This record gives sequence, structure tokens and C-alpha cells, in this order.
Amino acid sequence: MKRVLGFALVVGAAASLGACGFHPLYATPASGNSQGMTQYYSQVLVEPIQGRQGVHLRNQLMDAFTPGGTPTNAAYRLSIRLEEQKEGLAIQQDTRITRYNYNLTAKYELKDAVSGQILDRGISRSIAPYNVVDSQFATLSAERDAQERAAREIGEDLRVRLGLYFEQHLNKS
Repeated sequence: MKRVLGFALVVGAAASLGACGFHPLYATPASGNSQGMTQYYSQVLVEPIQGRQGVHLRNQLMDAFTPGGTPTNAAYRLSIRLEEQKEGLAIQQDTRITRYNYNLTAKYELKDAVSGQILDRGISRSIAPYNVVDSQFATLSAERDAQERAAREIGEDLRVRLGLYFEQHLNKS
């Protein structure tokens, strides 16, 4: 009985969400267009980004948007500028810092590739903590891991933000 009641509740919730116009961002449209967001992502050229985290971020975005390689006839250009900062959190009595926050900020602009007009812009931030230990190698590894985590979080955030932009401004089906 509980199973039937639970199923009825899920079906009712799904029906009410559909009635209010809700639909998943990455769902394939019911119309003849079967590509969904892929049709827009595949037209985004991610410009080179400065620094080590910039390389990680650009590679992640290119894998998400254009896994087949750089688009030859891109309709959009995505430019990103990164700012990094380390902030000491846990300070011992002897002034040693034992925990840091690695802050990564990405300022992005999505431009029309032909006209250069800015279509969307914004800021994405990520904070990744890491510990400082007695081993320099372990501390360096933890710091690099924090940097890569922050870049991954920003990449995912930018993918969602651009998906929302495309859905709101271009995907009128």
C-alpha cells in the first residue's frame, strides 16, 4: 500500500510541475529537434585562459561543450579571466598557518562570434579548503587538488549558467 501511495505522490508531483511549465534544462525537446542544449554548446568557442587553472578550466569546458574538438564555425565566444587568492584560516599560536582557503573567481563574457556583442556576462566563485601538514609534498598535493576542485566547480557553474542563458534567450520552441 505504501508503495502505491508513494508512486501516486510522485506521479502527482510530476504532473503538477509539468502543468506550471517546468521542464528539465537538459531534456531533449518533444519537438523534431532532438539535440537539446547540445546544439548551443557545440557552437561555443572557449578562448584560451591564462594560468594552470585556466588550462584545467578550458579543457573541462571544451570536454563538456565540444567533445569532438574545437568548433570550426562557432557562433559564440566564451572569454574567462581568473583571479586566485589564498587565505589563511587556521593560525596556530606560533603563527603557523595550518589551513587555507583557495579562492578562485572567474569573470566571463559570452559574445556573439560575428558581431562581438556581449550576450551574457557574470562572475562565478569557488572556495576550496586544504590543510597544511608537515610534509611539503603532501601540502603541495593538497593545494593542487584544491585548485583543481575549484576549477571543476567553476566549470560546472559556467555550464549551467550558459545552459540557462541559451534556454531563456534562444531555445524558444
